[in-house]
Amino acid sequence: MDRRSFLTLLGGGALGATIPNLMPLSAYGSSVRIVRELPESAVKQVAWTVDDGTSIESVKRYIRLVADNDLRLTFFIYSSMGSWLANKKELQPLVDNGQIQLANHTQHHPALAGLSSKEIKRELMGAHNFIEKQFGVDARPFYRPPYGSINAKVVNAAAEIGYTKPMLWSGSLVDASNISASRILFHAKRSFYDRSIVLAHANNLTSSKVFAPMLKLISDRELNLVTLNDVYGADGTEDGQ
Repeated sequence: MDRRSFLTLLGGGALGATIPNLMPLSAYGSSVRIVRELPESAVKQVAWTVDDGTSIESVKRYIRLVADNDLRLTFFIYSSMGSWLANKKELQPLVDNGQIQLANHTQHHPALAGLSSKEIKRELMGAHNFIEKQFGVDARPFYRPPYGSINAKVVNAAAEIGYTKPMLWSGSLVDASNISASRILFHAKRSFYDRSIVLAHANNLTSSKVFAPMLKLISDRELNLVTLNDVYGADGTEDGQ
């Protein structure tokens, strides 16, 4: 399936709202575990994660959202997109102070399960080297396979280069392609809950139209926004997950 077909599927909600149940990673013969929700905590936590960055302006608006509201978000970097360098001046201080965490979403956004182990490593290392060179951080061990495309080969290849925390999602704004603001808010109401990992995309400007009601939703539900580092530690080993 090509990228347009995948985006159509995501936009329609088949993959964007939920993902199929995946076997524990012990079934893959590995100690790595695929993560779809946060571990239990004494406080209500939610991880708002933002993928891709095909729109320079959308990335800018997410950065401003974080800065203006003292939030904590994780960006999964699709490193071939020019939006990251275009917004580097505003993004770097938030990376440095930990409000925005940068994680790996590959260099060219392929479906990793269809690649060879060598190609999988090349894709992850392309984004890894970009993040490290441009922003001075090591994105390991957190990565998100584009389209949620993951299998034993992906897990093992990624783990061999230090990417041992494959992050999927439990809720989604279903905003990879253009949908209405009202539909995004509808999906937000279904997605923001305790322990949720929410999938969003910085690919268009529609989501920014409902930033305010989404923040109110998070506040009303007494949810604390966290980065993945906040929950798992920078090496991904905290909480035994």
